[in-house]
Amino acid sequence: MTTPIEGTPGNVERNELSFPAADGLLALADSDGHALPVERPGAQVTRAVLAALQDSGLGLELDERNLLCLRYGPAAHVVCVSRQAVAPERMPDLLKHKIVLGAVATRAIGDEDWRVDHLLLAEPVAGLACSVHVMVQRRSGELVMAGWGELAHGQLLFHLHAVKRPGAVPVAIAGCLGDGRLDITHAAASMPDAMH
Repeated sequence: MTTPIEGTPGNVERNELSFPAADGLLALADSDGHALPVERPGAQVTRAVLAALQDSGLGLELDERNLLCLRYGPAAHVVCVSRQAVAPERMPDLLKHKIVLGAVATRAIGDEDWRVDHLLLAEPVAGLACSVHVMVQRRSGELVMAGWGELAHGQLLFHLHAVKRPGAVPVAIAGCLGDGRLDITHAAASMPDAMH
């Protein structure tokens, strides 16, 4: 079953997924994690990522100043947040319905093309006034990261962990979405030999 995601441009749908229980997430002990570099992409990467997003058919309006690149292993991942998601007047919408926050473009070392394979999603947590589930989902429907966010003073403070699945590596990402921008305050991962 698919459900359209409200408040988003284009025809974006996702499979109905249940949010995983805490034991369905891979924990990353402080001593096990290695910091992942987070940086603003250069002009050439920005143009290539924006072109890939345009070709993806998602219909997201992106601000090229709001892209962040994380490097892990043999791949680079550019997090792209939609203008609608970071607009201060739209932040309360996070507590009303499911929203596509943006997408992730990925390129393996040695590849020339960027692929837009993941969506960033948020949905309100039933019964908790200022809390949302934050998720990274493959466009095919598989949930790969999940976590929680708290909306306070017009900003979404969030943290994500990798979902337990074959081949997954413990990854932890924390950040803040608001005031017209995305900031990643913490990004760490275990080495690939820690796969599950």
